[in-house]
Amino acid sequence: MHFDHPEGRAAPLLVCLALAIFATVVSPPFATAQSADASDPGGLPGATVDELLVMGRRLNPGLAAAALEAQAAQARIGAAGKFPDPMFKTEFWDMRAARSSALPENVGTVKYSVEQTVPLWGKRELERKIARAEAGSAADQRRGVETELLARIKTVFASYYATNEAIGINQELLGSVAAVARVAESRYGQGRGNQQDVVTAEVERGRLQVELARLEGERRGWIAQLNALLNRPAGAPLATPRALRPIPQADALPLAELLERVHRDNPQLAAEQATITAAERNAELVRRNWYPDPTFGFTVFDEDGSNGRQFGGYEAMVSFAIPLQWGLRRAQEQEALAKAAASRTRREATAADLRGQLEQAWWGLDAARRGERILRDINIPQSDVVLQSALAGYELGRADLPSVLLAEQAVLRVTLDRIALLVEQQMRLAELERVIGGDL
Repeated sequence: MHFDHPEGRAAPLLVCLALAIFATVVSPPFATAQSADASDPGGLPGATVDELLVMGRRLNPGLAAAALEAQAAQARIGAAGKFPDPMFKTEFWDMRAARSSALPENVGTVKYSVEQTVPLWGKRELERKIARAEAGSAADQRRGVETELLARIKTVFASYYATNEAIGINQELLGSVAAVARVAESRYGQGRGNQQDVVTAEVERGRLQVELARLEGERRGWIAQLNALLNRPAGAPLATPRALRPIPQADALPLAELLERVHRDNPQLAAEQATITAAERNAELVRRNWYPDPTFGFTVFDEDGSNGRQFGGYEAMVSFAIPLQWGLRRAQEQEALAKAAASRTRREATAADLRGQLEQAWWGLDAARRGERILRDINIPQSDVVLQSALAGYELGRADLPSVLLAEQAVLRVTLDRIALLVEQQMRLAELERVIGGDL
């Protein structure tokens, strides 16, 4: 590039810098829904958060483990409420020892007995109800693990997107500042500028290079976190994120309705409600254990008669335990009742905590939405006016290059602040969806 008239070329280059900054500012930092749905040409995941959510549901080992635990709890329903195994017993009576050894020479009577304990008083149905409640709790816990996972993917993806946006903005500014630095060097070499402009431009270029190095490390960190959540190999590449999810309008998220959805749909509350049900059924089962279960038996026997061994008759038997250990049963009943009360109290505490989390996320989303609107409509246009004024002053010789770069840094700062607030909205939305247990 030749600079035959450096003074004349300095202003156009600075105008290009301003236009590049302004284009970055006024362009929305999120793509439309159509571009978000476009597939990555390289075949890599990560262009949109939706495909990462699908992968997370399919590949995350923690979610798979929770699903297997729910499956195991479901299988326990089939085993609950069954009769215990019967007992078979053989008895040898009137055994006569041989004279030459201690071994029996003759057995007078052989008895064959079968005994079966029969749970009464509705205990089997209570056991089935306990198993169903525990299976429901396990299923809700699996759903809770899923909502936590999806919220984590959404927040990490939003941070990954913001870092990529910041890298793109800094790369554009680095190219523009490098052009300004070349102009400043040319003017200084021809005696038309001062050394301070050259040094200032080089310092600004170095600052942007350092920031780019930091942002690149941060980007790799977000990729590592996403790979861990998706159970992908370390260092596996991801596509450049193209879009953030659209944020619902404020009137579509009434706080009272969201609070109602928390009580109705939150998986943690549902799991604890199932735990309460299981604890109450268990307390009822402990109370019914005061009534013993009878054991019925039937015995047939054969005898050694004059014509050899022959059928000798049969016997019937019924037995039950005598509940003399009252202290033991009272302790078991008190333990079961205390566990049920603890489960109810724990659910109340969880509900109060979730209400606090929901309101905090709701107000945080509202504040981020209003702050982003102020930056977009007021701060960014005003900072652009300041930059244009600084460029005009530099062009007329009434301002120096540091003033221009300070104005450029102000535009960059408000632009990045706006992106940060857009990401904050995404994080607050993910938190709301985690608390209510579903998408908005």
